[in-house]
Amino acid sequence: MHITEIRKEIARRYMITVRRVMPLILACFLVVSRVVLAKSTAEEVGLGPQSTQAVGNKRVLMVVVRFPDAAPTTPIEVVKKKVIEGLGSYVDEQSYGLASITADFRGYVMLPDALADYRVSPYNFRVDKTRIRKLIGDTMTAIEKDTDFSAYDHFMIVPAVHTMPGQGYGMICYCANPGMLSGVTKGYVPRYVTMKSAGGKEFSGGIFVGAENANIGMFAHDYFHVLAGVHDGRRLVPCLYNYKLQSDASAGLPSFEHHATYMGLWDIMSQHFVKKGEPPQGTSSFTKIRLGWIKKHQVRIVKPGATDFTLLAPLSKGGQLLAVKIPLDDGSYYLVENRQPIGFDRMLPDSGIIVLKVNPVADEGYGTVEVLCAAGAGNFMEATYRLEASKRDCFVDERNNVTILPLWKQHEHVGVLITTSEHREAAGKAARAIQALIDQTAVTKDNTMETVILEAVTAFRNNEFEKSYTIAIKKNGKDIRH
Repeated sequence: MHITEIRKEIARRYMITVRRVMPLILACFLVVSRVVLAKSTAEEVGLGPQSTQAVGNKRVLMVVVRFPDAAPTTPIEVVKKKVIEGLGSYVDEQSYGLASITADFRGYVMLPDALADYRVSPYNFRVDKTRIRKLIGDTMTAIEKDTDFSAYDHFMIVPAVHTMPGQGYGMICYCANPGMLSGVTKGYVPRYVTMKSAGGKEFSGGIFVGAENANIGMFAHDYFHVLAGVHDGRRLVPCLYNYKLQSDASAGLPSFEHHATYMGLWDIMSQHFVKKGEPPQGTSSFTKIRLGWIKKHQVRIVKPGATDFTLLAPLSKGGQLLAVKIPLDDGSYYLVENRQPIGFDRMLPDSGIIVLKVNPVADEGYGTVEVLCAAGAGNFMEATYRLEASKRDCFVDERNNVTILPLWKQHEHVGVLITTSEHREAAGKAARAIQALIDQTAVTKDNTMETVILEAVTAFRNNEFEKSYTIAIKKNGKDIRH
């Protein structure tokens, strides 16, 4: 066969092969595209990044250090109980038993230099990283002969000196790794820095520092930075207070009243405790989600414009449903949670439904999460939405077509309706009627009321709000209000 004919034959067979294979290639492409699209859609309506290292038992090396020129003021037995039992019980409750601590407690360990050589600024932006490196390096060197640092997940250092902002050690509590060792400034990139002892032993895990008089909430705040880790150049569990205000020396020494402007006392990542000398409050659904302690099946996702009923368990206790997430078009989202005076949340001044606005792209310390207070901006003492409070019974976002209504209580659970403004009046009216019926039943112990309640609730859940109201205000054809 002539060379030209051979080439033509090859070309002909190639085209036949292409025609046969192309449909298969196209089909595969469509399948892959659908998989990628499905994955993208799932991520859009999912919970966002979650830590994979914040569950299970963690081995924590806890070392109480002394300085040659400064005496402890808190007995070491008190410190030991606080950092082992106190922090341990807090982690256990907040994680719903998913995380725990095994502590190796050491103390006192004497450091070689005076307190002034280690003291740091109380302002985040002014902390000298070299002094932090010195504290960690000298502590490691002091115990290196008897310590295999690779045996521990995390490392905690407790300066044994009474500390307040600008006094004693200078800063009461902070996370060094990932955190201050990277230099906490606007837009900083946290990372894990490898620390070494004088003898060459290394530790690259999480490191946090808290003075002997630090509140459990302070220890937990910085431990949660350590526990969650880093994702895409950000700490998964960020500080939720205002970095700019915290480092504003012109306003005086740092205080929660001044810089906990986004969330107030509704998360220890914002304000480490409610009252001095008392246990801390709990954490928000945002922090629990980031730590991986709230799973996807425990969050109901509702898109703007939809109407959906959810019965939320108390966030501090745990349960089947713990939050509602409402994703918005700009990438931000709402989280709705039920805060009740249970466990550590008994320290909170208010109870009910909390609405959070999350901006996941915000720099740490610049408004990642805000509490949308029911009583008005900045009123964190009356932040919850409650059915019985006429001026705090509804959250409305007209722009995004979102209305959030707190509903009736069923023991510790509280109902929430995500809907639109057009249903606000009818749904609120029905919800109050159902709550009145529940309250009356609790007083009269009339078991026949249970059927009426069930019928009213069923109609409500079917979005038949007028019907629900009619059922709830009547029993056997009589208006229960009389």
